[in-house]
Amino acid sequence: MTRRVQLAVIISLSALVLAGCGGGSPDPTRTTSAPPSTSKQSLAPPINNPVSADAYKDRMCDLLTPAQRATVGATRAPAPRESVLGPSCVWNASDVSVDTRVSATLYAKPEAVRWERFFELKDQNPFFEPAGELAGTPAVHTHDEKKAERGGCTTHLGLNKDLMMEVAVNLALDNPDYKTPCKVSDRMATFVIQNLRAGS
Repeated sequence: MTRRVQLAVIISLSALVLAGCGGGSPDPTRTTSAPPSTSKQSLAPPINNPVSADAYKDRMCDLLTPAQRATVGATRAPAPRESVLGPSCVWNASDVSVDTRVSATLYAKPEAVRWERFFELKDQNPFFEPAGELAGTPAVHTHDEKKAERGGCTTHLGLNKDLMMEVAVNLALDNPDYKTPCKVSDRMATFVIQNLRAGS
């Protein structure tokens, strides 16, 4: 999986939101976005049990415990980052030669795409698959290829109407779940939601 390509798709979705605000080229630094239309039926599944992420915005790397990330082999010390979408954390395998990675990114910046709009723009993703609910939170899978069968999958979560999160995995070729990586991204996402709810 190429996370750079996957991130480019999400940035493009956010840029499309901004492009609807006026003429000219999309400006990713703008802080306003057009709300989804209320005149048509929503494509997004409802968020019946919203959750806040305020308690973790400044400590994203606490969203997975060492025991939880060890289940996928991501045991190296976490690396906090600031992405174009919001705060993020990356967990890697302790062996740098092993291509195993888990990341969590909060879509906290004003220009980041929101849950309703994300579904309106779903055709921008080569792979887009509703995933039901995880720990009471609606979820969807995406990937930068037409199928998520080569170690990479991203699970997107609708935390509340104004906030999304993604949990992505990249698995090594010898991982038993290499061909079904969305199972693993869902498992990591479930841990994240449970920890969010416990810490809210």
